Amino acid sequence: TNPLKEQDGIGRVIRALKHNGIDALVPIGGDDTLSVAARLSEAGFATVGVPKTIDNDLSVTEFCIGFDTAVGVVTEALDRLHTTASAHHRVMVVEVMGRDTGWVALVGGVAGGADLIIIPEFEIPLSDVEAHLYRRRGEGKLFSIIVVAEGARIRELEEESGGEGEKDAFGHVRLAKRGIGDLLASRVERETGFETRVTVLGHLQRGGSPTPVDRIWATRLGVAAVDLIVDGKSGVIPIRRNGEVEVVPLAAVIKETRRVPRDLYDLSRVFE
Repeated sequence: TNPLKEQDGIGRVIRALKHNGIDALVPIGGDDTLSVAARLSEAGFATVGVPKTIDNDLSVTEFCIGFDTAVGVVTEALDRLHTTASAHHRVMVVEVMGRDTGWVALVGGVAGGADLIIIPEFEIPLSDVEAHLYRRRGEGKLFSIIVVAEGARIRELEEESGGEGEKDAFGHVRLAKRGIGDLLASRVERETGFETRVTVLGHLQRGGSPTPVDRIWATRLGVAAVDLIVDGKSGVIPIRRNGEVEVVPLAAVIKETRRVPRDLYDLSRVFE
C-alpha cells in the first residue's frame, strides 16, 4: 500500500501511529519507503530514515544495507553455475534483481566472472548478445554465462512480450511476471541453436545470513538514526560517505536515482 496515493493517507498513518503510542519512526528502506518517510516528516511527525535497498541506488550515500549480501549471493551462484555451464557447453542466463539500476548485476557479475552483463542503464540489442555468443564459440569457449538485471531492456524481447504488464501500488511494473531471463534464454536458444538454461535468483538475494559489512553498517546507521531521534531531529537520514557516517536531509537521498556509471560498465565489458 502506498499512503501517498490514498485519500488522507499520510494523515491516517500519523493518527494510527499516535493511537498506538508511537511518537517517532525510523523507516528502513529504499526510495519508495523513504519518499513516504519524507512526507511524514513534512507533516510534522518525527521521522529519521535508514538507507536499505539491495538495488544500492539511493543518491548521496555510497552504501545501502543489503547490497553487499545480495552481491555475495549472486557471486556464489555464478561460481556454482560455471561448473555445469562448462561441463555441458551451455549458455546460462542468470536473472538478478535490479529494477531501474544494475548495481547488483554489474558488481555481482564482475565478481562472479560473468561473460556478459545486461543492465537497465545501457540497452543492447539482441543481435549484440548473439554476436557475443558466436564470437566465444569461435574462440573455442563452449559455454557462456549471461547476467541480466530484471529491469534491463532488450527491445526485441519487449516486442515479443507485448508491453510492460501489471504495476504495483507505487507504479512499478511487477518484474517477477515480466520474466526477462526466461524470454532471453528462449530467444537465444531459438536464434543460435545453443543449449540455454535460465536461473532466476529472485528472493534468494533478499534473505539469508548478512555479510559482516552489512551487519556492521546496519548497526552504525541504526544507532545513528536513534541518536538523531533522541536529539529531536526529523526529516534526515544517516548515510555512509567517504567511509564515515554523515547526516543529510531525507530529500537528498530520494532526489534522483544513482545509476551505474559508464566507466564501471566498460570495466565489465573488458572480459567479454
